[in-house]
Amino acid sequence: MRKILLTLLLLISVSIVYSQSILSPYSTNQDYKSYSQAQKLWKNGDYVEAEKFYKKAYTNSGNVSYLWTLAKNKFEIGDVKGGNSVYDIIIKDKTEYVKGKPQIFRTNHLNPFYFEKIDNNFKKGDPEVGLASSLEFVETMGDRIGFTESNFFVVVYTSATETAFALDNKEALKKLHEKAASVKNGEYGEFLSFVYLNILNKDYEKVLKRIEDVQTNGGGFTNSKLVARSLLPTLYAHMGENEKALAAIDRAKESILLGEDYFHYVYGLIALNKKDYKEAIDRFTKAIKGRMFLVHRIEPAGKFKHYTKRAEAYEGLGDLIQARKDYEAALTYNPDYEPALNGIAKLEGRMVQDRKADKNPPVITVTEPSVNRGLKVTASGNDIMVKGTAIDPSGLKAVTINGQAAYSQEAGNFWGNVALKEGSSKIVIAATDMAGNTAEYTFDIEKPISPVAVNDIVPVKEKEGRNFAVLIASQNYDDSSIPSLENPIADAVKLKLILKNSYNFIDENIITLFNPGRADFKKQFLLLSEIIQPEDNLIIFYAGHGIWVDKEKKGYWLLTDAQRSDVNTWLPNKEVLNMIAGLPSRHTLLITDACFSGSVFKTRSIGADAPAAVREMSQRISRVAITSGNDTEVPDQSVFMKYLVKALSENKDKYLTAQKMFITQIIEAVMTETKTEPRYGTLEAAGHVGGDFIFTKK
Repeated sequence: MRKILLTLLLLISVSIVYSQSILSPYSTNQDYKSYSQAQKLWKNGDYVEAEKFYKKAYTNSGNVSYLWTLAKNKFEIGDVKGGNSVYDIIIKDKTEYVKGKPQIFRTNHLNPFYFEKIDNNFKKGDPEVGLASSLEFVETMGDRIGFTESNFFVVVYTSATETAFALDNKEALKKLHEKAASVKNGEYGEFLSFVYLNILNKDYEKVLKRIEDVQTNGGGFTNSKLVARSLLPTLYAHMGENEKALAAIDRAKESILLGEDYFHYVYGLIALNKKDYKEAIDRFTKAIKGRMFLVHRIEPAGKFKHYTKRAEAYEGLGDLIQARKDYEAALTYNPDYEPALNGIAKLEGRMVQDRKADKNPPVITVTEPSVNRGLKVTASGNDIMVKGTAIDPSGLKAVTINGQAAYSQEAGNFWGNVALKEGSSKIVIAATDMAGNTAEYTFDIEKPISPVAVNDIVPVKEKEGRNFAVLIASQNYDDSSIPSLENPIADAVKLKLILKNSYNFIDENIITLFNPGRADFKKQFLLLSEIIQPEDNLIIFYAGHGIWVDKEKKGYWLLTDAQRSDVNTWLPNKEVLNMIAGLPSRHTLLITDACFSGSVFKTRSIGADAPAAVREMSQRISRVAITSGNDTEVPDQSVFMKYLVKALSENKDKYLTAQKMFITQIIEAVMTETKTEPRYGTLEAAGHVGGDFIFTKK
């Protein structure tokens, strides 16, 4: 898992090599005009038309540099699937001459596009695609490769070997090892793959002997002793040699350009070995979020192992509910991962036994009322939101506040509103676990007899939550019987630019998920659950196909891997709501621009007759949605998006609630121009108890 200094220098120089790898275009003036038009269209967000002109320039000239620009552009906006498909076209164009015009690369016959596709996927795309592409690349090079400073192979090989190890892919490691052993100057690759393959095979003594030999005698490649030293922490952690592993990390950090963040998974293994479960949970959590490599955060492969190990740590603490969630998360990344399958099977049996023996009630902690609210609305104070946790190993079954059912989750979170009377009010919280044990928590709250009434939203100087946005666009479908769309990605990018430029959203907290499959969607929500805090706010935007099954009375989103004839490949609205409910954000706004999008409302949706007054909205946990239509079809050329973008762009208010925007800027305009009826409503099934999402201008 350790990249060496040589690899660091190669990665730093990659961009320089890229700039030299393509010669001046062999193209006519007309071809270049098509390319220039494509550039202009892309800059204006007209991605579909731009792609047509990029491909036209390529088809007429045979110059792959036009497609190269398209592939880079797609990765930059987050369309990983689309970018990979364009790289595939370039890579498969292996003819030395196209229409008499040579394709020349200054890379000693190495295809730089192959490397760029691999590098992009390892850094910000799909690690499994990066690994598969690496194996293809290695095979295409035949015997022309060697582990020298003069080519990309060492970078590709190192990334591929580390990823194969992280993914527990023994077959890939075997192929990489065989290839390295068969070429000139392949000692470095042979050694690296030998170590990782035999760690997976648990032949630890064999690995240790080889590393010690290289540290003593060298390995026949540059910095071989340094490489051997950098691999020792991983080996010792897997062997259970905790103190040796810690000492090896200290030596590695002294001699290579890697910091603390790079070793979180290894530190987690050490902590788990030592039964320091809290430390293990902290380290595996950091490993899940990503690791720092130089100045870049790298998307880690092998998250299923991180989740599985964290589940084991939660089990060690007796937190079986969180352990089960982590085993399920691991299986989202790798449905066939045996340690997770075995872990969850044993866990279910343990949970049944523990519930039978459980005689202890939940432990209740009240986190609100609190003065730290980020945004605060001062009003008459007729009610107040009560929030807290009721932790129990058996899981939380139900919570009442003054006898009224509150929203609660099995993991222990609960919240609800309580009506207040003038003077003193007693708040009684009762929490019941899955074993039937009940605990009570009581406190008093004082309401002034002469309350202050303020109609405006007032910012509080205390710690404010961050704003996140996840923009999901399903545009190009795998199933030919589901028509692809033209505008979802462009619409999502327009929304991103408005949020970033005009509202309190920073670029790194705006996540784009373009052309995702169902698994990609679930993985993104798992990542969100790791990074979002209770004071944060979240917008979820979805543009793509939706479908309604009248017989079942159920609505679905169709992500790009959906099969029209297989309902099991569709994403149910109920599952979306469950995912939203699992996020700890203070305010969540769901915006959907899809057919039958109104079916997300399990309880009530609100039309133009809703009250416009804003009262105490930022204090309460809100889960609200705005949809482009009710239970109807909507067009691809979205009038809804037109007025949503217009409303946010032309807004002059410092604070704008989603409800006010909908009522004053969207519903009437959309219904005047189309036959569709947009909806605004609450998502009580996801934990809505009051309030609204508030857009804050910069």
